[in-house]
Amino acid sequence: MLHPAPERGPTTRGERWTFAIFLVAILALFTADIVVNYSPAKLGGLFVLLFWIPLLATHEAGHALAAKLLGWHVGRITLGFGRSWKRLHLGAARLDIRSFPITGFVKCVPTHLRQPRLRNALVYFAGPGTDLLVAALVIVVVGPERLLTPSENYGLIALQGLALAGLAQGVMNLIPFSSGSGGMESPSDGLGIILSLTLPDRHFARQIEAFRELGDEYFEDRQSAPEPEPDEWWKRDRRL
Repeated sequence: MLHPAPERGPTTRGERWTFAIFLVAILALFTADIVVNYSPAKLGGLFVLLFWIPLLATHEAGHALAAKLLGWHVGRITLGFGRSWKRLHLGAARLDIRSFPITGFVKCVPTHLRQPRLRNALVYFAGPGTDLLVAALVIVVVGPERLLTPSENYGLIALQGLALAGLAQGVMNLIPFSSGSGGMESPSDGLGIILSLTLPDRHFARQIEAFRELGDEYFEDRQSAPEPEPDEWWKRDRRL
């Protein structure tokens, strides 16, 4: 993939307090709204928030699974930002779970130069595609008419929240934009799909060459990758 989100070190005390205050304020507003003139339908927004974190996990799993199925090497999956809370290994990939699971990214590298632009675009699409698939499955199982009907049933309200969260997360990630600064910009999945189709073979060759040279260290944050070997092996042999 192009430029995954930069890894951050441990959060500062100010960042932790800012996040905590923001979280408490949001929960307080939701609680106040639910308590005043309570009705089960008011729980819909809360269910959307509750499903956001598991959908983040399935979103990043979609990226990783697509890369694996397309024959690329997955080196790192990160859920959240801030201080690293738990590190696990899923096969050859490192799973890094962080303090604030609001966003995430997957770092992978091509192992060949067969249709690299299309494969890169598919890896980008797989994340929001997984979100939209979750929403579609809920719609198919429950039925669109029933799903759009106001209800007092807690189970149905939860499914409505899941469908809305999946739809919102999928659509938001398909909007083309970039975030970050200082040479560490990270494209959204939508922008990544677009940019993937314009990249030259040399871009992917540099990634392969860097992984050959650095091994798993390639998946740590780096500003740039080394140039391919002078004999430009990638023009002659399109495999790793």
